[in-house]
Amino acid sequence: MTEPPGSQPPGSHRPAGPSHPLGDPAFVAGLRPIPSGRLSGGDKRPAEDLVGEDPTGRPIEVRLGSLGGPVLLCFLHIRCDGCQEFWSGLGEGGGSEIGSVSVVAVTKGAGSVDRDEVARAAAGVAGVPVVMSEGAWADYQVTGYPFFVLVDPITRTVVGETVGFGWPDVRSMIRAAGC
Repeated sequence: MTEPPGSQPPGSHRPAGPSHPLGDPAFVAGLRPIPSGRLSGGDKRPAEDLVGEDPTGRPIEVRLGSLGGPVLLCFLHIRCDGCQEFWSGLGEGGGSEIGSVSVVAVTKGAGSVDRDEVARAAAGVAGVPVVMSEGAWADYQVTGYPFFVLVDPITRTVVGETVGFGWPDVRSMIRAAGC
């Protein structure tokens, strides 16, 4: 809602115009909807194998077909308060928060994040591959974190995705996708 010019209280320095950035068409033009849960048949995107480095700098490739059942890709950052819950949860039994789904943690590549910080964050996630890869973020169209993508390795498609504000969001997306 916009206020007519001159209707702002004296001393107010808020510029006239939309009271919320979503009212600005330039703001919403670059956003894409983020579905949470099962994607409809026409919305499925191809799933790609992950190629990058592990936190020690060694090349790593995670072939989706080599993992049993659905695969949850956890796109996380190391300097993200919201991501800390997920790093900790992955360390508690290798992703026991989400049941029998295979889990892979994905960070940005070494050019964007500090490898030592990733190694420290990944130290507590034994049994969960950690892939540092700019390409994975582009392949899965991830623009923020924490973000989760559920992949069916048999059909090699994305079957669910969500922004994660906590493990309940992730579990809900997995259930909605039928896994």
